[in-house]
Amino acid sequence: MDILGYGEDALTLWALKNKLPAMLEKLDDKSSLSECKALFRPSFGRRGGENKAQFGEFDFILLSKEQLYLGESKWHRSSENINNGLLELREEQRLRHKVFRFYVEEWAFGKYTSWSEFEKAATIKLQTYNIYKPIAPAASLLRANLTTVLDIIKQHFGILPPIKNVLLYLYYGSTTHLPPKSEATDFEVVSIDCSEGVTENFVIL
Repeated sequence: MDILGYGEDALTLWALKNKLPAMLEKLDDKSSLSECKALFRPSFGRRGGENKAQFGEFDFILLSKEQLYLGESKWHRSSENINNGLLELREEQRLRHKVFRFYVEEWAFGKYTSWSEFEKAATIKLQTYNIYKPIAPAASLLRANLTTVLDIIKQHFGILPPIKNVLLYLYYGSTTHLPPKSEATDFEVVSIDCSEGVTENFVIL
């Protein structure tokens, strides 16, 4: 049975399944596939905002042998603008990476013994990262989702890994798509040609 998909999410999943070696090579990462784990669209709540703890969904999180990659994906038909070769990110996308990095550094590899203890201390400490959002409440689904993902990261690495923000740019078709750069300098752009996985604009998963 063929499973057909369309758009950015389908292209992201196809690239993770079929082009991970090329992605790692572009990231100058020598990890083998057996040393990697990929989380596809992990969700940390859709109702974001300054006064809400939720901060949205990553398109992917990639754990290699020694590096943690936090990923956003854009395809060549994305609604986001590419101006003068620079791919623009929305503010909530940038904020998502800052917030999750905080949770990785402070909870997954911190010294707190309970989420309640963490919640009290981190609410103030989060502001030192110039982030003004509440911490996920202990009894919330967001906290449960967070600790599940953070536990996977902690078990995979053991110690705090280097964390890199990645913007995966996906394209296909006869048009030549020049790999854009991100106007957000803390993101590394990885361009992947998905032509071999696309038929009549559908991605074969």
